[in-house]
Amino acid sequence: MAIVSQNNGLLAEFAVFPVESKNQAHLVQQVVESVESTLKQQPGFVSGTVVRSRDGLRVTSYIQWADQDSYIAMQPIHNFALPDAHLFEIFAEEPKESELHLSPDMKGLINFGIFKMKQPENQPRFVELFRQALQMVAGQPGLISTHTHRSLDGWRCINFGYWRTLEEYTAMDNNRPFSPLFGEMLELANNEYQKTLHEVVFTT
Repeated sequence: MAIVSQNNGLLAEFAVFPVESKNQAHLVQQVVESVESTLKQQPGFVSGTVVRSRDGLRVTSYIQWADQDSYIAMQPIHNFALPDAHLFEIFAEEPKESELHLSPDMKGLINFGIFKMKQPENQPRFVELFRQALQMVAGQPGLISTHTHRSLDGWRCINFGYWRTLEEYTAMDNNRPFSPLFGEMLELANNEYQKTLHEVVFTT
């Protein structure tokens, strides 16, 4: 089982695959097969999780590695667009010392807030703002936990939020507590703040 926690000392690869909704199920199957047949056999592999978006337009793999030297990038999947793949570390979480246990039968829904830096040197300041935003979101009704990741290459930040219901997530999104910071954040990064939530379909 994959456990998302700042205390575990692991690195994680996010690979986000765009897909047409009619092809999502097939892509899920191919990503799962790639994890099982290739990545899982590599030294330093810790866990693999595959997540699908409820709108059918994305498949995301979340692969945990023991260290950077062990990292093996997700191989291209035949007949599908190349994923946006980077290696990440968790830099903040709410509640503090929280653990998110990923499994296909878990309750609730996952939100990925994906931010693409306009320049990699923007990431340190963006991380500062992200920490402040995270404190503003903490304690919102329906938020079970949130773990924020930064890519080691400086180009990405991704929030891994776990919400009890779509309705509670939507209520927060319609009145974002971090709005005072959002303007400066968008000066530093392009935003894919996804209103569509996700569900885990596979873990190993």
